[in-house]
Parts: sequence; structure tokens; C-alpha cells
Amino acid sequence: MRPFSRTRRGLVAAAVLAVVAAGATVALPRPAIANHLPYHDPSLPIPTRVADLLSRMSLDEKLGQMTQAERAAVSNADITNFRLGALLSGGGSAPSPNNATSWANMYDSFQNAALATPLGIPLIYGVDAVHGHNNVVGATIFPHNIGLGATRNPTLVQNIGRAVAEEVAGTGIDWNFAPCLCVARNDRWGRTYESFGELPEIPNQLSTFVTGLQTGNPAVLATAKHYLGDGGTTGGVDQGNTQLTEAELRAIHLPPFQAAVQRNVGSVMISYSSWNGTKLHGHQYLITTVLKGELGFSGFVVSDWNGIDQIDGAPGFTATEVRTAINAGIDM
Repeated sequence: MRPFSRTRRGLVAAAVLAVVAAGATVALPRPAIANHLPYHDPSLPIPTRVADLLSRMSLDEKLGQMTQAERAAVSNADITNFRLGALLSGGGSAPSPNNATSWANMYDSFQNAALATPLGIPLIYGVDAVHGHNNVVGATIFPHNIGLGATRNPTLVQNIGRAVAEEVAGTGIDWNFAPCLCVARNDRWGRTYESFGELPEIPNQLSTFVTGLQTGNPAVLATAKHYLGDGGTTGGVDQGNTQLTEAELRAIHLPPFQAAVQRNVGSVMISYSSWNGTKLHGHQYLITTVLKGELGFSGFVVSDWNGIDQIDGAPGFTATEVRTAINAGIDM
């Protein structure tokens, strides 16, 4: 597989709150329009560069950077015009022909559209390479988490994360929506295979997948998901309601995410599920107070696919849902 696509310049996510570097030197591209600006200077501290960049951004540019679109739903012109900060490939969403070269060329095309904006902010591209770069024909496929959990082998899982990072980066992609650190408590849950195991100490130990993805060259941004309690819903109902006391939630479902934060995981994805009747996508206490405050998570929080639309229980996005999610602490 191709080691890097032509426009790849390191791991950079220009969101409203942060630029996240997952184990790589931040070296923003230098478009001719603004090649003298401080935020392009890799010798400056990241917070200084972020502050400079944010000071130059309009509200529309910030909104664009907070938006992630499915690759097939937008054109290159949309990326440029709406200042989109991120793209993703949903399940099975791939260029044609589906090979590493096509993926890298697709990434380059999208990235060039992002760099055509006045501030030249590169986008970040996410894929669900949860057990290998499984959307790409010919990629290496590894066992699902439930199989890896049975090994109780953190070193093996870290090495798998490293292998996945190399194949993902070989197609130009920056960001992996993995690992899933849910604690599956009821085997009737249809996504039990995504869990390393039913006891929190197992995903704690195997959060080494984060280190495998983010450490080394090339590095890929990792995502701890799905925060919080998706494996503990009553009756094992998918996207259901986790009915636990706070003490139980903290004892069973929080530790793997704490372990991931300690490994400097770059992003956290919110769960579709609810905690005692409140949708996680609107849960300010769990996202801002606990995750960002208590655990000290300094990366960025991303919604699950259209998860914000579930906050009010009715189909269709509303301004209230968006405000609720953003005020709860969702960054993208």
C-alpha cells in the first residue's frame, strides 16, 4: 500500500476547540494566500498556533470545521464553499475501483478542495477500521474485539493497532473510529462482538490499541467509543437505556475510557444510548464535567452517525438539538 498520499502533511484536525496531533509533528500546509501566518509555523507551540488560527476564522468557518460529511454526500465544491472540516466513509463507502491507490487519490482530491479555502485548513478523514481497514479490498482483516479480548494480550493488540495504522495511512486516511471500549454486559446485545469483554479490566488492558494507532510513523488518530455505557443497556437493547446508578456506571463503563485518555487518545465518540433516560449526545455532565473536566480529556468529541438527531426522539434535526449537543460538549 502507498505509504502517504501526496497532500498528507501530518495529523491535523482544525476544529473549533483544538488542533489534535496524534503522535505526529503538526506541519500545516502553506497555501500561497497566507503562507506568512503564525498558525503555519511548526516551530511555534500548538496552543499559540490554534489561537492564531481561531482568531482569523469567521463563524461560518468554525461551523464548517465542526461538520463531518459522508464522502458520497458532498462534492469538492461543497468542501471548499462550506469550509468542511471532516469527511468519513460510512460502511462500504469506497471509491471505484476499490484499491489503495484509488483511496489515496480520492483523499488527495478532497484535501486539495479543503486547502483551496482562504485559510487553507486541511480536513481530517475518518474510517471505521475497527478490525483492519475493512472497507478496502485487499486490506488485512483481524479478529473482532471479542476475539482479541480472549487473548488477554495487550502487546498483541497494540501490534495490531500499529498494523492497522500503517494500512490506513497507506490510503491517505488520518483518523480511525476505533477502538470500541464498550463493556458488553448482556450477550443479547447485537454488538457484543465489538466489545473486548464483560469486565472493565479487559478493555482497560487492551486500550493499547490506541497506542498502536497513534504512536509511530505513520500515526493515525484513534477514537475511543462509544461513550458511555452502550454495552450496559437494559435487556441488551441496541441504542437503548443504561439504567444504572452513577456509582455503577463509573465502576463498570467509565474505566476503559479513563485508560484511553491516559494513553492520549485523540478523539472520543458519543454513544447512541441513554443513561437513565437521557440521551448521551445531550449529556453535558458526562461529556463536559466528567470526560473533559474530571478525566482531563483534551482531544475532541465527535457524534455518532446523526446521533444528535436522536436527542428529542423525533426524526429531523432541529436547532435545539444542535445547541443541546454543542453545549453538552460535542465538538464535531
